[in-house]
Amino acid sequence: MLLLDRARSLWGPWWPLPAGLPLAYVLAVAAAGDFRPEHGVIVLVSGALAYGSERTKRFFQYAVPYLMVAIGYDAVRYVRPLMVGPDDVLGCGLRSAELVFFRVAPDVTYQDWFAAHHHAVFDLLFAVPYLIFAYVPFAYALYLYFVDRPRMQHFLWAFAVGNFISFTTWMLVPAAPPWYLRAHGCTIDLSAVPSPAALSRVDTLLGMTYFHDFYSRASSVFGALPSMHCAFPLIGLLTAWRAAGWRTRPIHIAYTVVMATAAVYLDHHWVLDVLAGWLVALIAVFLAAWGLRRYGELQRREPVAEDEGPGETETLEPREDPAA
Repeated sequence: MLLLDRARSLWGPWWPLPAGLPLAYVLAVAAAGDFRPEHGVIVLVSGALAYGSERTKRFFQYAVPYLMVAIGYDAVRYVRPLMVGPDDVLGCGLRSAELVFFRVAPDVTYQDWFAAHHHAVFDLLFAVPYLIFAYVPFAYALYLYFVDRPRMQHFLWAFAVGNFISFTTWMLVPAAPPWYLRAHGCTIDLSAVPSPAALSRVDTLLGMTYFHDFYSRASSVFGALPSMHCAFPLIGLLTAWRAAGWRTRPIHIAYTVVMATAAVYLDHHWVLDVLAGWLVALIAVFLAAWGLRRYGELQRREPVAEDEGPGETETLEPREDPAA
């Protein structure tokens, strides 16, 4: 009863929604016989943040876009079979387009060249951005929560918008990654299992199965276009551009460039995928800024409660990065 009373005091009549919606999704997945440990993590973390205290509730409110992406990405695996058939997938046609614009030699893509000319040092170097890419957005958002909440909002909503653009694109324009064509040729097999591609060399080199295990849980094999690996760093760069100074802006730029190079070197993406990911990032950052600005305008028209805490009416104004 104490937990129920706390939930009601924090959320009022809407108290079932914050953790109830993730719980409903996970229960549906469990009923389908596909419950996985990460589903339990989503429910537990959502509940702890939403109902822990006023402070954790506020963080939960800011982090809602990240939660939306986590559930949306997982849901793709259930929607894709209903919308994607073998004839819908871009395979060797995408490789042909790549050869028109980006090639090392006739009928040799950059991915082909790197597959034949790789080195353990570069394998390890380019494995780093792929190792951290799933965790950086949350860690970066957590950092911004304490130093620049308006920028956190912009970053996370752009992150969410970009991801949902990509989820839609995966359904409407599914695309095979380079490693798939190297392994399976031009025949599209929707039952093909995800692969870490060149990252398997890193697993072997370090005597582990991290990348194999990580990519075995991917929601789709045919989601190469656009590359969200490459979109994430650019979203961070664009949302930080006005606030970051000379110390931190080069870090954002370097991360964006290294991730794009890694995507091609590791056989995960075509250069066209990288460019599409950057385009998605640009669109997402613009739409998120526009949406937050419109929301701020609507909020300013509403009467402000006397006991309203700090941060409730924050707007999208750039702040100088304290680390800059």
